Amino acid sequence: MDVAVADEKAAAAYVQLYWLDLLSFRAVRGSGPVYRGLVLPDADALLLVRLNGSLARESVDLKILDRSALHVGQIVVPASDVGGQIGVVTGVTTVLDLAHLNDRGKAKKIIRGVSPSGVRRVRALSLGDYVVSGAWLGRVVEVSLDADIMFDDGAVCRVSDVESTDLRPENPEAFYRPQMNTIFYPRRRVVTGDSAAIFEEARWLKGHWKPDREVGTVVNVEMAGVYVYWIASAQHGTNEQLVLELAPPAYQSPDSLTFFCSAPDCSWGLGDRVFLTDASVSLPDNHHPDDQQQPTTMTVYRTRTTIDVLWQDGTRQHGARSTSLAPSSYMNEHGFFPGQYVVDNACTDDIIDGTTGAGDDNIVATHSGSTARRVGVVRSPNSKDHTVDVSWLHPDNWEVQCDDTVSVYDLGTDHEHSVFYGDVVVRLLSDITGGTPLAHDKSAPDDLSWVGHVVDLHDGHVQVKWGDCSTSTVLPHEISIANKEDYTQLLAKMGDWAEEGAVDATEELCAANTENQQDNPADARTVEGGMIEEGSDGSMNELDGPATTTQNVEVTEHAVTIASHEDPNVGSTLTEGGFALVTRSNASDGEDDSAEDLVVIKATYATGDDDPSKFPRFDIVPSPPADHIYLDTKEQDSKYGKKWVTMVQKEWKILENSLPDTIYVQAFEDRMDLLRTVIVGARGTPYHNGLFFFDMQLPPSYPAEPPHVYYHSFGLRLNPNLYECGRVCLSLLNTFGGEGTEVWSPGTSSLLQIVVSLQALVLNDQPYYNEAGYEQLVDTLEGHRNALPYSEKAFLLTLRIALHLLHRPPKGFEKFVKDHFCRCGMYVLETCQAYLHGCVATNHGSMKLLCSTGFRIALANLVPRLVTMFKEIGAEDCNLSFLTTGADDCDQS
Repeated sequence: MDVAVADEKAAAAYVQLYWLDLLSFRAVRGSGPVYRGLVLPDADALLLVRLNGSLARESVDLKILDRSALHVGQIVVPASDVGGQIGVVTGVTTVLDLAHLNDRGKAKKIIRGVSPSGVRRVRALSLGDYVVSGAWLGRVVEVSLDADIMFDDGAVCRVSDVESTDLRPENPEAFYRPQMNTIFYPRRRVVTGDSAAIFEEARWLKGHWKPDREVGTVVNVEMAGVYVYWIASAQHGTNEQLVLELAPPAYQSPDSLTFFCSAPDCSWGLGDRVFLTDASVSLPDNHHPDDQQQPTTMTVYRTRTTIDVLWQDGTRQHGARSTSLAPSSYMNEHGFFPGQYVVDNACTDDIIDGTTGAGDDNIVATHSGSTARRVGVVRSPNSKDHTVDVSWLHPDNWEVQCDDTVSVYDLGTDHEHSVFYGDVVVRLLSDITGGTPLAHDKSAPDDLSWVGHVVDLHDGHVQVKWGDCSTSTVLPHEISIANKEDYTQLLAKMGDWAEEGAVDATEELCAANTENQQDNPADARTVEGGMIEEGSDGSMNELDGPATTTQNVEVTEHAVTIASHEDPNVGSTLTEGGFALVTRSNASDGEDDSAEDLVVIKATYATGDDDPSKFPRFDIVPSPPADHIYLDTKEQDSKYGKKWVTMVQKEWKILENSLPDTIYVQAFEDRMDLLRTVIVGARGTPYHNGLFFFDMQLPPSYPAEPPHVYYHSFGLRLNPNLYECGRVCLSLLNTFGGEGTEVWSPGTSSLLQIVVSLQALVLNDQPYYNEAGYEQLVDTLEGHRNALPYSEKAFLLTLRIALHLLHRPPKGFEKFVKDHFCRCGMYVLETCQAYLHGCVATNHGSMKLLCSTGFRIALANLVPRLVTMFKEIGAEDCNLSFLTTGADDCDQS
């Protein structure tokens, strides 16, 4: 994002600015005073805010002075090489220069080199802070402030919850950071246009209300109450249900809370208002020690931040200038660091057939007799080769069993033990005290020995600094990670605490997919999909949809013949023929549809040709298969009237006429609300020759609302838009934000648009950039670093999906899956052979990949299973003779 500067040339030179960067600048190039400004976000731009809160309209000669927003646990890259090695921040040290400002916002005196421990913010608690009350840990989500206002005649009143009133500063700042600051602080002049509404009902500490009292001075600010979202306890850990049932009230007196630590985003920045608490620091000359009503408000004038970094190759850097680093918000899921816990996600027979894989070295038995994937600790990642040296751990005692070098693509984050630098963690107090309950006695300090934060990961152990200042080393299963959500998300949740029983349909489907499909799900991320453009003549190409065709297609009474294939769910033998539109019905179903006749489709079925290329692109069979995800979700009380049926038949006609050669759709005579679609991965993408199945349901409100779409993922995340749980995130489906033609339009959008969008815009050649916000990384070093590995993994997962489909094909498409891989199996293996030798099989439409060492290790693990599966279905020319991973045989020029 660009900062607001004087001209476009200057803007282009400063694109590498980040939120909360401290800058020096001039208003006029080459001359004039030097100012300081803080970079704050505003929509698609970055704003530069001065010390007094005003916006810098013109700014040139920019220089980055400090980058104070960096925090422990943040991923960084060298500022001079944003496409280079990544690191993680393990320590941050900040010192402050403080200024005493005059009434015009100019610095009267500057105190340099003050430690943050020697000051406190005007509002003692920031939003998102971690606080402790007895045996409970919570997050601050809202603070109520009372302010004492003194008038020119000496009268004083107390205004409760002052930030919710219409009282405003006489000279308000244009910008400030409300998470950490308040606009009310001692010696601030305030004004209101409605004195009666605010001051008449206030508590008068001296004097009484008069109508002419509209302007006053803040002399004191105090926290009156704090809303806390409780996240853990010393007795119950982070068990969300127990915390919900047993937690104290959300509204707390500030005196009942003990501050533990700030949220990572609560950093120090220019313009923050503070009070000095370090008695050794001299106050401004005009401060009078006996002036207790008006403490001196100081303003952060400059920050100086140094950073400790653990780089991915294991080297550590201490005391680096913050400006030598840049935050990296676009880390790929395989950016492992030494000390992290990982699980073995290599493709094994048990994953494909659903067994526990007896004799499989990747599956281990725990002390309880259950089976789980192997857990290991990262020793040394190689970001260039995409390999990791891992120590595999014994499941019972967490001792090292063996060391191995593995592909990053065969590893996943161990979500049960995913502790990381800076995480706030808790341990059960019974583990410390032997079961002694913790009483909440505010006459004594809160016991903070059970809450801490992670300071290091080493040799499979976690080093934690506890709230009582002690440090100990623990195993990951001995601690729990506290909630890390943003305080705004927690505040929104507080209104939902009474609605725990509500579960939406998407969550139910996610749960169903987790039960039925095998793998280790990762964190889901919302991604924007695309929209097919309208075609002027209704014709189709890869990106042109039939928007103008949708409303013009009429279903007529002439016979329409299409091919069909044998449906294993139908008992009788299918005969040659087609389906015909044979009757019109005027029967009433309760709707006022007299102006439109119901068109009824009846069908006969044809046996598919042995040539798989003759498989019908659009087909109607009697009934949906038993494994259709929406089979049992029909809304019983909903009426699918004549208009709805007619609209669906029009959609069927469009699909029958316009589907591309590599998309196949199956509809169902007795469940017109359901469809099943299979998409063949396009040439030049990592999904080439793969098969991707989607189930659809048309709601009773269709086309006012888009269809529901579910992806058969087998628990694998091979695209940002396609979740492991089956959710399809696409603006056209209204499952992600969009506007205009990006979202579903009842008048122009169609089912054809959806399926073509899935193939062309979701399963594309650079899927990494489908992630929301990542489009800005196209053609950048940082984007290049992550996009190519993402495509390598997408190719590997496409092969794993093929293994799942061959073992367990969706019903109704068994023959299609078999025939597809009988025809394409040889080409798939030839592509694998080329990749194993570092080449690109361009003659088969494959895309260019990095062919890293890690990629080839993972691919060599998959290919023998593919060969076995392809031979079992009768694919020709499938053998293992080429499976070597030695020196490259191909010309790389």
